Amino acid sequence: MDSPLVIGHRGASGHRPEHTALAYRLAWRSGADSVEPDVVATRDGVLVCRHDLDLEKTTDVADRPEFAHLRREQVVDGARVTGWFVHDFDLAELRTLRARERWPRRRPTSARYDDQVGILTLAELLDLRAQESARLGRRLGLHVELKHGAHQARLGLPVDELLLDLLRERHLTSALSPVTVMAFETHLLKQLRARADLDLVQLVDAGVKLRRRGLHKLAGTVTGVGLHKDHVLRRDEQGRYDGPGAALDKAVAAGLDVLVWTLRSENRHLSTDLQVPGRGRTHGRADVEVERLLGLGVDGLLTDFPELAHGVRRARGLGVARPAQLA
Repeated sequence: MDSPLVIGHRGASGHRPEHTALAYRLAWRSGADSVEPDVVATRDGVLVCRHDLDLEKTTDVADRPEFAHLRREQVVDGARVTGWFVHDFDLAELRTLRARERWPRRRPTSARYDDQVGILTLAELLDLRAQESARLGRRLGLHVELKHGAHQARLGLPVDELLLDLLRERHLTSALSPVTVMAFETHLLKQLRARADLDLVQLVDAGVKLRRRGLHKLAGTVTGVGLHKDHVLRRDEQGRYDGPGAALDKAVAAGLDVLVWTLRSENRHLSTDLQVPGRGRTHGRADVEVERLLGLGVDGLLTDFPELAHGVRRARGLGVARPAQLA
């Protein structure tokens, strides 16, 4: 059997502040085959690695009086949000901010790295990927997720076009590229398919009902789907594991690769049968969850703790993914 991909979700974000060079580097060095950067655009059209448009939860922006005037309220994808938004900053301003742990109480070890590094551009992450590939002697990948595409396009910041421009500069738009592009917004993936041969992944949230016809239609645009783990691992009314979900078989029947997101080790993120005595932040039997998913034959796992997934994979006699799987 092919070795499933281990993808560091926002890097090794269980151990280092998300979307930082610290997190990405640790993920690859812990056995991850790829990392997952979310990308959004600055006011001057530079793609940076951030999950949210609002900077408050993951940087020191609230402590910076020189940016107090940029705090505002706006509607993002139907939700009213108040904060400091990436697209209100140019890159030079963003570079003055320091990255912080999103959940400092839940992940105090990661929070020790607060304020040590700044915000990374996608171009810098591409450089880091090349450096780490050379250092580790294996071909590493990126699974780039485009965030808030429609919202940013209305602001004159088409993230899909900005991404293609950057990848073309790096000669990374062919089917052999180590870069895979993911999105929840199907229109972004269709636009990319019309202009490049990249591997594309349609992300599907937990509440979305998957139908065979829709998946077969998707197969004309994308090479894979990224399913919330609740699509693949069912739970009963008590929150215990209740067998595999039907979504996996439907996706495979449509000829799609299946990635599963997001694996986290804390009790609060696990089915009740895998939780251990302690608080919500206590680490439970996440290794068993990985075992279940590998046993079902999924093609990749997005995880905040890539060293755990890689360890389980290795214990099953599976090494890092072959280079062909990152082509």
